[in-house]
Amino acid sequence: MTVTPRMPHRRGARVTTLTALLFAALAAPAAHALDAAQWQAVAPSVQAALECQAKPDTAAKAWKTLPRDASGGIKTITPPAPFAVFGLPVRDVSIFIDPDGELGESYTAEIGAGSAAVRKAAKLNAEGGRTTTMGELMLSDDGAAKLTCTVAGSYDESDYQEN
Repeated sequence: MTVTPRMPHRRGARVTTLTALLFAALAAPAAHALDAAQWQAVAPSVQAALECQAKPDTAAKAWKTLPRDASGGIKTITPPAPFAVFGLPVRDVSIFIDPDGELGESYTAEIGAGSAAVRKAAKLNAEGGRTTTMGELMLSDDGAAKLTCTVAGSYDESDYQEN
């Protein structure tokens, strides 16, 4: 192979071009970031899950648009359009669904209202909870009012014994 003065220049041009493309790709928004239209498609099922009324159809096309983390779980979502649970504004949503079903599911909304308003709107008892046919609704107030619907999994500790 004969090395000419033009070859290093070409190789350098390729590296420069690839570097520019890499920076452009990193600067672009994530491919699976939700826009308002995608959110509107999935919002009703997220709302039903957060209100502990119905499990979402996780096989639906709209559900698959939710942003994922490296392990395949759903990232915390800040709704790109106004969104309410029990008529109260939601700041962000966290969803956990165990793919094996053993650990169950949880749907959490950080509510943009005080605990008293959440307790009243969600019809929670004095302890901040309520049992539904789907699971347990619980209010936590660690700085921000968070409402969580927890759905039990199949894991059973009834046969567990310590030695």
